[in-house]
Amino acid sequence: MELGLKQVAETFGVSEIKIIKWINNENLPADLVADQYRFHRADLIEWAAIHGHPFSPSIYAQGNGDLTAAGTHLTEALEAGGVLENVDGSDLRTILDTALAGLPLPPTMGHDALLDLFLSRESLGSTAPGGGIAIPHPREPTLLAVPGAVMRLCYLSKPLDMSAPDGIPVDKLFLIICPTAHEHLQLLARLGALLQVNDVREALRNKFTGDALFSVLREAGRNFHEPATVTDEASV
Repeated sequence: MELGLKQVAETFGVSEIKIIKWINNENLPADLVADQYRFHRADLIEWAAIHGHPFSPSIYAQGNGDLTAAGTHLTEALEAGGVLENVDGSDLRTILDTALAGLPLPPTMGHDALLDLFLSRESLGSTAPGGGIAIPHPREPTLLAVPGAVMRLCYLSKPLDMSAPDGIPVDKLFLIICPTAHEHLQLLARLGALLQVNDVREALRNKFTGDALFSVLREAGRNFHEPATVTDEASV
C-alpha cells in the first residue's frame, strides 16, 4: 500500500515539513514520483520501529481491519518464543545462532538459511533503535509455515556494539518469526510502540522475565493510544 506525504504526516502526528526532514536526514524510505513523495506501509513500519518514532497504530490496520491492543498479540507471541537469559557471544552471528535455536521452523527453511536472512538485513543498517535494544529481523519477511507468530527476547551476557544511534551497546534482542508478512508487520509495529513506554523500558533494563514481564507488556498495551496530529511546526 502506497501512502502520500499528508497521510504519513498524520500517521506520525507531525508536520509534512518534519517528514521531509526525516527523508533527508534520517533515511525515511520514500520514492519521488512526479515530484510527489510516495511511501510503502511496510517500509514505514520497519523504519519507525527501528528509529523509535511513535506512530498511529492505524497504519497496520488499514486494509486489514486489525487494530487490537498492542500488548495482546505481542505477549502471546513472546510467551510462545520465550525469554533466554545470559546469551553468550562476541559477534552477532554467534548470538543469533543461539537465539534462533529451538524456535519452530518448517522443513523448507533450515536454521542456517534463517540465520543468513537475519544477517542479510543487518548488513543494510543497524536494527538497534537505542537504549540497549535491537530488533534483528529479515528485510523481506519470509512466509514460514509456523502455527502462529513467535517472538523471543534474549538478554545478552555481554553487551554488543551494533552501531545504535545513541551509541549504547545492545544487551537485549527481540527476534520475530511469523507465518505471514502482515503478522510480521503487526508485531514489529506493536513492539516499536511498546518500546516507547517507560514501564516497558524499565522492565527490560531490569531484565524481567516470565509473568512479571508479560504483566508489564499487557498493561502497557491497554494504554496504547493513537498520538494527536501535530499541525504546528514549532511543536515538532
